[in-house]
Amino acid sequence: MGARHLHFLLIFFQLSLNTLPFSVFSTSYEDLVSGRFFSTGTAASNRDNEDLLESIKERIARNRRILQKHSSSHLKAREVNASISNLRQSMASVQKKQKAAHEPPSNSIVNIPSQVSIEVLGNGTGLLRACFILRTPLKTYMFNCPENACRFLWQLRVRSSSVVDLFITSAKWDNIAGISSVLLSKEANAMSTRLHGAMNIKHFLECIRPFQDSDYGNCKYPSQVEERPYTMESYEDAGLKVTYIPLSPPFNLNNKEKRGKVNDVDVAFLIEMKEAARRIDALKLMELKVPKGPLIGKLKAGEAVTLQDGRTIQPHQVFSSQSSEGDEPLLLVAECTTEEHAKALLNSTSIQHLLSGEKQLSYMVHLSSEAVITTPTYKTLMEKLKNPKTTHLLINEENPVIPAVESVYKHTRLLRLISPSLFPALHPIGWNGIVTQNDELSQRQDDFIRVAPMQRYWMRRGNSVNEEPIINNLTSSEPEVSEKAKQLLADYHVLEKEIKQDCEFPKLTFFGTSSAVPSKYRNVTGYLVEGSEESALLVDVGEGTYGQMKAVFGEEGCKNILVNLHCVLVTHAHQDHMNGLYTIVARRREAFEDLGIPYRQLVLVCNRNVLKPLKTYSVCFENIEHLLDIVDISRHPLTPPSSPNGPPGKRPRLPSPHLPPSRDILGDLPKSFDKDVWKLDELKAVQVHHTRMANGYIMRIAGKRIVFSGDTKPCDLLVEEGQGADVLVHESTFEDGHEEDAMRKRHSTMGQAVDVGKRMNAKHIILTHFSARYPKVPTLPEYLDSQNIGVAMDMLRIRFDHLPLLPKLLPIYREVFVSELFELTIKKEQRVLKDQESLERRNHKKIAKKPI
Repeated sequence: MGARHLHFLLIFFQLSLNTLPFSVFSTSYEDLVSGRFFSTGTAASNRDNEDLLESIKERIARNRRILQKHSSSHLKAREVNASISNLRQSMASVQKKQKAAHEPPSNSIVNIPSQVSIEVLGNGTGLLRACFILRTPLKTYMFNCPENACRFLWQLRVRSSSVVDLFITSAKWDNIAGISSVLLSKEANAMSTRLHGAMNIKHFLECIRPFQDSDYGNCKYPSQVEERPYTMESYEDAGLKVTYIPLSPPFNLNNKEKRGKVNDVDVAFLIEMKEAARRIDALKLMELKVPKGPLIGKLKAGEAVTLQDGRTIQPHQVFSSQSSEGDEPLLLVAECTTEEHAKALLNSTSIQHLLSGEKQLSYMVHLSSEAVITTPTYKTLMEKLKNPKTTHLLINEENPVIPAVESVYKHTRLLRLISPSLFPALHPIGWNGIVTQNDELSQRQDDFIRVAPMQRYWMRRGNSVNEEPIINNLTSSEPEVSEKAKQLLADYHVLEKEIKQDCEFPKLTFFGTSSAVPSKYRNVTGYLVEGSEESALLVDVGEGTYGQMKAVFGEEGCKNILVNLHCVLVTHAHQDHMNGLYTIVARRREAFEDLGIPYRQLVLVCNRNVLKPLKTYSVCFENIEHLLDIVDISRHPLTPPSSPNGPPGKRPRLPSPHLPPSRDILGDLPKSFDKDVWKLDELKAVQVHHTRMANGYIMRIAGKRIVFSGDTKPCDLLVEEGQGADVLVHESTFEDGHEEDAMRKRHSTMGQAVDVGKRMNAKHIILTHFSARYPKVPTLPEYLDSQNIGVAMDMLRIRFDHLPLLPKLLPIYREVFVSELFELTIKKEQRVLKDQESLERRNHKKIAKKPI
């Protein structure tokens, strides 16, 4: 170690102490650099240096202790320490109460739930894949967690924080895609979340955690995650016992390669409810001469008591002999990926007592696909489980398609009333009815009940269920609007009919317009750009993008869109921009198979941060990399690292000293790229001001220039590169007045987005990516009316020649959403008033401190 290195080390120690000068050391810097304490090249000098470093460390520690001693003796320091101690005790008490509420002792009879119900969240069709919950008064057990599960849990009046146990039946994306959203939506200090069954899920969650929508650094899950793989065999709490049943098919290399699954073990779950607590029999209390008072309470809680005469009374001696009404304690949940998995379930020792009739199965929830339940093995399984007292609930892709999500469908119906040419009818088209928790919408087929969303089946009903029923009214009644709105609509519809239809493509569809997290009325980012009937590409694919696509195009329409989908462009690695990618890849492969078309690789244009979770998913669950042709735009920068300024005269234009320039990536596309088929003449990635590798995209498709900003604060390079754009799709996360928030989180306000469009000389501006604080509509300032500016809504599908219609919607939105806009105005005024009061207080303090 040289004197220079030791000098910097001492400086570091001084900075770490913050207040200690060099004088606290008896050895001065001059002594250190004079050479008396060290010389290079000998073992003795190295030992002396090590001894010197140890001495310095000891002195630093001693002086730090002295500082801590003096600081802790100060009155203010003691007050702060006492406050911190009290806060820690309060937090510990709250956490203890939470744990007691969610994790009651398993031997407590009082905590055995009196009501247990199976409730269907997604019936395998529509906006949500197959999933359901097992609900008790204290806890919610969730079986599979697909995309959009967190967004629609409120349909069953369930909060994410109450979901403590997640049971995963098969290690595939459809079952785990929504877990990260559920974890992120929980409150701070929430109970630990347990993942049961499939393996490696926690590893994948840790991989994507840095790329959640956090603005700086890693994003921490509020809830700790505990993984309980099927190797742990079982789980038990106060209400139930769950037996894990691993289903492993025979090793078949060819079949495994065909499926591409890495983790090929499915997991079935056998749930046995604890016996419901019985009531105390007053006659038995009198016979046993148990006195009134706390002893009866202990007996109710399942504790033995000792009377004054020495007799010990057990709880079962005073319980009523009548059993709980409607008790159906056994539930089997299974998803068999293949017939081999079904054979493994049939041969499992864990269910032989059910197959032989030794025990009665109350319910079985089947999550297997249609291709599996029609196999001979599965039919044999059903034959052996056949019993008039067993109810078989089937949740898969062939169930009735019912638009159960009231917020999405009713909101879109209102938008269709405003502009039927811009907002298509959602599938299933023409559906009209009411969705409840009863079984009117279910369909019986052979031994199965094909369930509908929101349906409820009781395993234990209890004595009474006094709760308001859940009803979604999706009848096709026309939304009510004011007389002024009706007049505006009439004028707009005249204009809508007169608009020229001379340029259909490119066509834009907005699957999501919310930022960071989805809301009741808005999904997260996803845009479809169609260059022709045979060519399409996606810009960003947030969670739930496929569900939105399915609502717009229907099952068959989705297949046509997906086989014509050539490319996916991802702006950056935040989950609200890429978490729907895996579903798009899976459904696209299925579309090629269903239509009998040879598979064509999907081109994925992204940076390396997007590829990290993709590679982890391929390693842990299912290899999908071979389905993609990846263009890594962060791999080959225009300026080589060894020559940061580039050759003379060819210095790239940088938006800031820390960001690389824009990049033309049309030449980097694979050989499958065909200009004539894709209708794509220009494709450029532009670094923008958000995360370290966030991009906007500029494309010329079907002869029109479209700019997508991605997430960014105002970016001069994007303005320069996008000059003369026909359409600018720019994020507008915050309303005006939130410039500090926008700067801190590297987003744009509405006014900033409009200014970017003006400087870019964009012919049309579409604002999108609104904060969840604007659930239905963002603020609509009057200055928007003087420009060709439109506000995007979910499910907006706009032809290029219909772009002039978008600005005409703003006055209608102001009238139709008058109450929502009024609330936003009130909140803004309250915020301004609060800021003024805070400023006045600070000014008064400054004046008071000035000497007279």
